[in-house]
Amino acid sequence: MPVDNQRDDGDGRDRDTPQAHSPGSGAGSPYDVLLGAVDEVIGDWRRLVSREPWAKLPASRLVDSFPDILPKMLRLARSGGTHIDDGLREVIADAHGHFRRTDGMPLTSVTEEWAYLKRACRAVLEAHGIDNGEADRAMERLDILVDDAVGYTLRGYYRPELDSLRGRGLERREVSDRRETSDRRSGALDRRGRGED
Repeated sequence: MPVDNQRDDGDGRDRDTPQAHSPGSGAGSPYDVLLGAVDEVIGDWRRLVSREPWAKLPASRLVDSFPDILPKMLRLARSGGTHIDDGLREVIADAHGHFRRTDGMPLTSVTEEWAYLKRACRAVLEAHGIDNGEADRAMERLDILVDDAVGYTLRGYYRPELDSLRGRGLERREVSDRRETSDRRSGALDRRGRGED
């Protein structure tokens, strides 16, 4: 009597293994697809923003540093990163956010352009036949990094105002400093010091 292997889908592939990562599949990870299609993503982004008033900038200034930023963000997402690293932070603030202000781009548009970039990434994943579940997971991680990138874009955009605050005790504190402050306010540090949980 033949044994029915519940895990085999008939093509010799384990049902629990996503198709894109099965040994016989030629498709790569969603990040690999996007890395191989950066020009396609940026082209789709340009199409999406073409109706925006700020999209009248010359092409080189409109696309700006996205060809440098996007591959680095995709590699960071592929490696599991949840925060923009120091090098990319500077590129986003200096080579992107700062110039968006000098080009006269409205503040709301600075955040909208990142939303358009996410939409372009999703469209490229769909065009390349990436499974919806995999695309969703990839876009969730990319969404976290884009949120971080928006913050650094705004930091570059508001550089003159932020620079004017230096030396007045209003500098950005490190994450660990904020965590300790909130712990002190809640009394958590005091309780730990007395051995209470």
